[in-house]
Amino acid sequence: MSHMEAELKEWLKKRPYLEEIAGLHQIVSATVEKSAVPGAGDVETGEERTVKELEKGVPLLRAGEINGGMVEFAASLLVEIIDSLAAAPLTDKIDEYTRIAQKVFQKQPDLPAEIVREVLESNSIDKSKAALEGVDGGFIVFTAWSALSHALQPLKQQAAALLEKHPWRRGYCPVCGHLPAMGQLFRTAEGKGRERELICGCCQMNWRYKRIGCPYCDNTNQKQLKIIGLDDEPDLRIDTCDRCKSYLKTYTGEGQEKVALADWSTLHLDLIARKRGYKRAGYQMYGV
Repeated sequence: MSHMEAELKEWLKKRPYLEEIAGLHQIVSATVEKSAVPGAGDVETGEERTVKELEKGVPLLRAGEINGGMVEFAASLLVEIIDSLAAAPLTDKIDEYTRIAQKVFQKQPDLPAEIVREVLESNSIDKSKAALEGVDGGFIVFTAWSALSHALQPLKQQAAALLEKHPWRRGYCPVCGHLPAMGQLFRTAEGKGRERELICGCCQMNWRYKRIGCPYCDNTNQKQLKIIGLDDEPDLRIDTCDRCKSYLKTYTGEGQEKVALADWSTLHLDLIARKRGYKRAGYQMYGV
């Protein structure tokens, strides 16, 4: 059993209500991980221009022309994800969605690439919806981002290197521009207290953000920033903002990052936050 499998098993042991969505996640992860990402750059632009755009607050995917090879790779991976899910014993709904999508993709081989571009541009499939009648749009966006998150690995690595010299302290992703779904407090290597990172709800990029403050409205008034603690979840909490009424799920532990920061693994925190009157600002890949 791998470390990741052991980590997941331990997580589900305490939260058995997540087993169904965990099964979906495992199949998607296994599919993308076996696909080698092309080494070509994802955005065609010079480093000097990229740095200038980052300093202006422009995410990398908006700073230049998106590489067509990356789109084609993500589209191919999207088809593989659909095929893998179709072959797995999941729910009736997933079976129906994947069966329809398989038939449509076979008849319209250019559609997966069109979906990838549309998701990159608008985080939706409004233009492609007619072709996929009977398939939930959110499900296709989820599978498209699962493919894109993997396909964007070279760009995310490029971004991480640039952010070492050019810090990004904004509340949206430096790669795709979307809002965070998760946060993590971690101890620095220098032992100087704790830092905070945000994790994009779409491409899964992570970046440093200020220790105290709402990433959604930039509120730093500590009287309006509150924490919902959970007695049975000592390594998790919900950071809330009373100005914009948004919340951020935050992992405060160490050692279970791959599961704890996956978003689907903390759906119960979304329910708790909403019952307390707070709304989710970041994109919701998994319905609750």
